[in-house]
Amino acid sequence: MVSEFRAPRADARPTSNMDGALVSKGDDGVTTESTPVASVVICTFNRPQMLEVAVRSCLANATRKNLNFEIVIADNSVDGHAAALLTKFMDGAISVRCVPASPPNIAIARNAGVKASRAPLIAFLDDDAEVETGWLDALVETMVHTGADAAMGPVHARFIGEPPKWDSSGSGFSRLSPYASGTAIAVVGPGRTGDFALGTGNSIWRVSTCFTDAVPFDPQFGAAGGEDLDLYMRIAQRGRRIVWCAEAVASEVVPIARTTFSNQILRVFSSAQGYAAASIKNSTSKWSTSLSIMLRGAAQAIAYGVAAVSLGVLAIAGSVAADVAQKKYALKMSAGLGKALWWRRLAYYHMENAKSSQAARVRT
Repeated sequence: MVSEFRAPRADARPTSNMDGALVSKGDDGVTTESTPVASVVICTFNRPQMLEVAVRSCLANATRKNLNFEIVIADNSVDGHAAALLTKFMDGAISVRCVPASPPNIAIARNAGVKASRAPLIAFLDDDAEVETGWLDALVETMVHTGADAAMGPVHARFIGEPPKWDSSGSGFSRLSPYASGTAIAVVGPGRTGDFALGTGNSIWRVSTCFTDAVPFDPQFGAAGGEDLDLYMRIAQRGRRIVWCAEAVASEVVPIARTTFSNQILRVFSSAQGYAAASIKNSTSKWSTSLSIMLRGAAQAIAYGVAAVSLGVLAIAGSVAADVAQKKYALKMSAGLGKALWWRRLAYYHMENAKSSQAARVRT
């Protein structure tokens, strides 16, 4: 069952959709064309307060050019808590809908959002995100001007507490790049972009060229992550173009629990496993790719592990610099282990969901 209300938006003027057709409004401000230019899909799991902030941010800031868009909430929680939120966004011109997406699995949530969307472009936001003014305008303009099949923008970390000492810049929790808008992002091959991890949060996709499979996001990745990288690799192999959009800025909450070093070790390990699993799945020579990744991962784990242990003596002696360096090497060691042990996936998303559910029970 799909729940829907419509939320207020600023007075709109005629604008254009992806085919160049005008979206006209009558004197009463009601859109006469039902198809939105873009659908914004927000996947959520048991974080109603953050979800409300994300929706309000999108309604207030997504467009200053009066783009006709809709918001689709894909509720991945078991109890369907997100539907109750829609009563706060009634009687407006922007459609805010909610679709159930169970059982808990991020790929299932993304697929439900894609299926429910009505626009030729689909943008994704996480439920802990906020967007800056003109966010959706920038994404759509980049798609129009470049003719790209997908685009992604920067994500800044919003720490609830202080950033960890071993990552005072917060780079490990952000997606930042000096690239100009329209710069191509290489997903596979020797020129693969290594500045940041590819992800679905703060991205936009052309439905007709990116979501051609019956199940775009593979649920086999859903408990551990990597479903977005898998899709990026798949469409890249089909000749689709992915570009950077510097002006589409979003930020995401980083709770204190996520900044602990033990959590980051698990996160990096799981991400490396996701990279390995997606690379092997999309390889034409799976056995050789698997062996190559495992050997490289093992070599990295050994080399960085030795470095981490060597620095441990100085860290114990009280050297702050040595402590920071040791933790960075330990994270690289964990990434190497993730590649070497990619076949035994760590259900990191389910671990995070369990923490979210526990926190929700404590609040109530």
